[in-house]
Amino acid sequence: MVRQGLGSSLYDLRVQAEFQLKVAPVHAFYLRPPFEALLFVPFTFLSYRAAYTAWLLFSLAVLAGVARLIQGNTNVLDAMLQYTRGIPVDFGLLLIVFLTFSPIMDCLLIGQDSVLMLMIYTLVFLALKRGRELEAGALLACGLFKFHLVLPFAIIFALRRRWSFLGGFAGIALLLITASVLVSGPGVLASYPAMFLNSQYRMLMGFQPEYAANIRGLVYLITGDRIPVAISGTVVAALSAFLLWVTARNWKDSEFELCFSAAVIATLLTGYHSFVYDLSLLLLPIAIVCGELAKRKILLSNLTLNSTLVVLFVPPLHHLLIVHHIYALMCVPAVVLFVCVVTVAARQPAEP
Repeated sequence: MVRQGLGSSLYDLRVQAEFQLKVAPVHAFYLRPPFEALLFVPFTFLSYRAAYTAWLLFSLAVLAGVARLIQGNTNVLDAMLQYTRGIPVDFGLLLIVFLTFSPIMDCLLIGQDSVLMLMIYTLVFLALKRGRELEAGALLACGLFKFHLVLPFAIIFALRRRWSFLGGFAGIALLLITASVLVSGPGVLASYPAMFLNSQYRMLMGFQPEYAANIRGLVYLITGDRIPVAISGTVVAALSAFLLWVTARNWKDSEFELCFSAAVIATLLTGYHSFVYDLSLLLLPIAIVCGELAKRKILLSNLTLNSTLVVLFVPPLHHLLIVHHIYALMCVPAVVLFVCVVTVAARQPAEP
């Protein structure tokens, strides 16, 4: 649609369906901001199956790049060595662990873009680790194609008053908004938000809360339709705000790796929508935290953390929760993981 100059109709579901029917049955709708559509334009010159194969190979290359960056900048291999009780480990084994993580498998199979978000957060981690906050903010803004998994992280830095980070974020965000207007016209500034405010659109696009592995999904499973939406929404907003405040309040630069990991997990828990493939992002904080605990020789003794990792890394469990329409329960191990990280970070004395 964008290639043929129909960017102004990008969120007209009828037009989307017409274009989909040219290559396959209607099975999903495009709901990302217009600027991300530019990334997919080159793939439209291929056949549908060839485009899927090309995207899969691209995603695998990105995932391999992420694994290499994580290996080189964390102690994750030391953590794996402790788990294997001395059996040699290498990059190949790390990549296999990443590939067999159920959210990653789901992402690759259905052609999702969560691996790109994982790469962006990895680059943000490296920039912050080197003290480049302006660059880190700019990199984070590149993930605005999934704004619900970016804005909570930015809010944490706003609560910490990291103005350089927010300046970089705002600069790139403005450029992406401009690109979106060029693709779809000024009207997209109103039509795009309106799509998410329409309850029928949300249902059609798969925003059912029982599949959201976050606070919103867990509150829905507990309350169901027994209380008004306004009350449940207020509860979700209050819990989310509290979690972000706790994350910002307990940030210590002396424990940067752990605090960054807690912020990423908090972002997943407070984002409006978080389906199985979005949990691919957990690989980064898990690798960082395990590496830090391995360095301190307390990894194997942390039973709560290790039990949580077992739950997260059992592929059939993810499948069962999806089949039974209760994937929101995956929020529980994510919350436990967050508490473990914050607890370990709090044990260390703060910097003067």
